[in-house]
Amino acid sequence: MRRTHVFASCLLLALLLTGAAQPSVANAAEISVGNGGTYNTVAQAIDAAHPGDTIVLGPGTYNENLVVNKPLTIVGNGSSTTIIQAADPSKDVLQLKSNNIRIEGLTVRGASGAAGVNVDQVDSCVVAGISAHENVRGVYLNHATNNEVRNSNLADNGYGVYGDYASSNTISNNVATGEKGYGNTLGDGIYLFYSDSNTITENDLSGNHVYGISLYHSSNNTISTNTISKNEQIGVRLRECDNNIFKFNTISGNAQQGILIIETTGNQIYLNSFINQLNDLTNSPETKLDSPQKMAYTYNGSAQTGYMGNYYSDYKGDDKNGDGISDVATSFGDSHPLVQPVDHYGSISIATATPSPSAKANVSTNTITSSTEQANNASKTPGFEVGGALAAIAILTLFLKRSYGKQP
Repeated sequence: MRRTHVFASCLLLALLLTGAAQPSVANAAEISVGNGGTYNTVAQAIDAAHPGDTIVLGPGTYNENLVVNKPLTIVGNGSSTTIIQAADPSKDVLQLKSNNIRIEGLTVRGASGAAGVNVDQVDSCVVAGISAHENVRGVYLNHATNNEVRNSNLADNGYGVYGDYASSNTISNNVATGEKGYGNTLGDGIYLFYSDSNTITENDLSGNHVYGISLYHSSNNTISTNTISKNEQIGVRLRECDNNIFKFNTISGNAQQGILIIETTGNQIYLNSFINQLNDLTNSPETKLDSPQKMAYTYNGSAQTGYMGNYYSDYKGDDKNGDGISDVATSFGDSHPLVQPVDHYGSISIATATPSPSAKANVSTNTITSSTEQANNASKTPGFEVGGALAAIAILTLFLKRSYGKQP
């Protein structure tokens, strides 16, 4: 009986210590602004707030330029009813100067000489569900790391998202269309300058003045499942940037070219659909135009395995064995062009070897998913953190040794 009590006490203590290491938001407050709230201006609420507080904006237009210098959540009543208008058009509407800030559910506009939201040399911030219009940059990732920009309407600025020495950020599910540049500069849906290891997925980057997306001296980025169409010049520009992955995108109807490749090495462009696209892509021997591994897929009801390139609506190659892959390479170096758009090939996954009957491990194909889906799945995984589990084991072992000495 004594051993049972000691064991239970040790386990409870370990769990309490593990839980104590987790952050607490019990003291976080909610501060209301406008529409009968505690404060009339957002700046007053920011000054009064403590780290971790949430500032809730009532419907209305707030004429302010704001600097957020502590970890806060600022949430509006919705982008159609809550608007922050730049009081001084030469300054950012919102400048984020602390880690762990969240901006959601509002419109930022009128920074005709600056940014709607400037994520300024910080990390772990989230900009979600906003609208940004009439700014030089809708969202400016300025030397910013590990931030998220998602589910936002960033149309009709100079640039939708402008990354400047920005790394390991996620830009997903945004609309960045009608970007018209600023002064003599270009106008791109997304522009990355010396920005590496970012994930850009499921955005609409269409109808912009120059490029849908442009990478300059930016490497190891993953650009997937975006729609890039009807840009006034070029869908994608890759200039002096290496080892980027470009897959599952639809490139169509861009005025001059689908993908322009200039002085790059090691980029991988595969499983994209080029539809009604004049000049699909630049002939670049340094760019790989098919999958790095054999893929498993379904074509016309039959399971297939093989290397897969891209689909080009203006290219008609023979497919004598009916596997959905043309038997003849394109003139610009795609060795395995698809004969149908990518969505005709079912669930595409990396092909792996079939395990032997005696193998104990369960080996299966690795289905390709976006980085955003992988991050969401990881965040839902229950259980203790590794540090907490090790602490629990150490405490339990110590108490058992003290209680019983050496075990027989």
